[in-house]
Amino acid sequence: MTPTAAGLASSLMAAYAPYVRGRVARRGLEAPPGLDDAIEEGRRWLETALPDLLGRPYASQDRGPLELFQEALRFPTAVLERAGYEPVPRDELVANALPGDLFDLAPASSSDLGEAAWRAHLAWGASKAAAMRRMVDGG
Repeated sequence: MTPTAAGLASSLMAAYAPYVRGRVARRGLEAPPGLDDAIEEGRRWLETALPDLLGRPYASQDRGPLELFQEALRFPTAVLERAGYEPVPRDELVANALPGDLFDLAPASSSDLGEAAWRAHLAWGASKAAAMRRMVDGG
């Protein structure tokens, strides 16, 4: 994994727990029993999934790192669902794009995760774009 990719993975993992706790609170939901364990499970999942994705050559990365972050929200979502919370109303486009995001936890962009994650995501994106451009140009 490149240093830029490692920085992105680290930033996303560091942002995960505070982001989830903040998002649940902003939704006006009381943290149910098991939420902290689910958050830790999601963070551990990211700890494996992000290096697996970001360690591949750029052309072989079939998903984006933000997609993985969004997928990791399935762990806290399951706890909220088991606690009996009702899914929140969501825009149809968002609901179709992220059908499992019942409580509207998923970030729309990395800027929702804080400046460090946003900057790391931008740096990684620029690095990926440059590498892909070199590949297209034959260099």
